[in-house]
Amino acid sequence: PWGHARSRLIRQRDGSHVALRPSRAICTQCERTHVLLPLASLPRRTDAVETVGDALFKAAAGHGHRTIARELALPPSTVRNWLRRARGRAEWLRQRAVQAGHEIDVCLPFSPPRASLLAEALDALGLTAWAVIRRFGWAGTSPWRVIAALSGGHLLSRGPDG
Repeated sequence: PWGHARSRLIRQRDGSHVALRPSRAICTQCERTHVLLPLASLPRRTDAVETVGDALFKAAAGHGHRTIARELALPPSTVRNWLRRARGRAEWLRQRAVQAGHEIDVCLPFSPPRASLLAEALDALGLTAWAVIRRFGWAGTSPWRVIAALSGGHLLSRGPDG
């Protein structure tokens, strides 16, 4: 009875929905069950990681949450919440990306300073996602799914440490 979590719909960028029924697994350390989400979704989010990524990318380019929400056909409060969470985690995300990037490719260049910490974090995450895709031959893989994996699913988590 504990093999799966509840079914949910994940909203895609084009507005369509994909049904998802994630599996559960028992953790050997804490002896509790945990939901195993695919990289296409983030914990406690009904939108695909690519949609969230588009919003973060547009925010790093200087767009406001209302403009982004209008372009993505989402409620402004949803986009505002994503941006607040991501900005609050930007330094953690940047550090995580730089560390993982240099473990994967020691010749990976550092991203140049940007106008905001969120932009720097997204640059570092993008460089690292590119290195992962190139190193492991994952051509055609969405960089945002790689970024979701690099963040351990904590791209928009509440706490500073995931």
